[in-house]
Amino acid sequence: MTKESLIKLIGDQDGAEQYASYIIGLENEKDKSTGKPKNPWIKFKSEKELADLFERVKSQGLMFDGKHVTLQARGITYDYVAYKNKMLLAYPESKIDVQLVYVADEFNYSKVNGEIMYEHNPKDPFDQIEANIIGGYCIIENKRGNFITTLTKTDIEKARKVAKTDYIWRSWFKEMALKTVIKKAVKFHFDDLYSDIIDEDNKENDIDLPINIDLKHKQAIENINDLKTLKEYWENNRGVGKELDKLLSERKNYLINLK
Repeated sequence: MTKESLIKLIGDQDGAEQYASYIIGLENEKDKSTGKPKNPWIKFKSEKELADLFERVKSQGLMFDGKHVTLQARGITYDYVAYKNKMLLAYPESKIDVQLVYVADEFNYSKVNGEIMYEHNPKDPFDQIEANIIGGYCIIENKRGNFITTLTKTDIEKARKVAKTDYIWRSWFKEMALKTVIKKAVKFHFDDLYSDIIDEDNKENDIDLPINIDLKHKQAIENINDLKTLKEYWENNRGVGKELDKLLSERKNYLINLK
């Protein structure tokens, strides 16, 4: 595959060149520690499939920019900014406030005659670390109405545990937490607008994945790239139980499909 051949297949469209450059970058990216391809899954994507993915994102009014809309092994991923952008495309007048709340913050809200009244006072903006998050909220105001959605940290952690991969959460916890909050809000109040995006995004999730197992197992298994090491991990941790077996089975199927 070349940049030129992919652009030719997509056609002369806005964003085609940027997208093709992004895909070639994924192909050429190397793991700094091993020197091996960082995205081995990309070689299994045909040019036709990649062109179709471009069209799928464009049909939502969005563009693959490699930042807010990206391609992962399991499909298209949208971050919380992309979710906001989608809302503004449909309802340009929208006011959207999506924030995390930390343990020292003061946060209160009420709804008076359909209008949302809220106050959020961050007490220590320089101590906003993951351990201090207690929840998050999303407020959307536009011609369809005024809506508020709140999630506890436990809700956010459940979303993390059903993600098939954890490396994005490890690297970008705050951004993923914000995405979880706004995704919940639009799924409940704007499902007609977001159904396609949410369906695509949910390919990264598996509601049947165990949520009570320590994340250290998930992270360790995710870093295993061959079946022999995977089997050794199971033998060394077989006493953990069926939840570990579920994670190992998911990774085994992924590695087999890469061959």
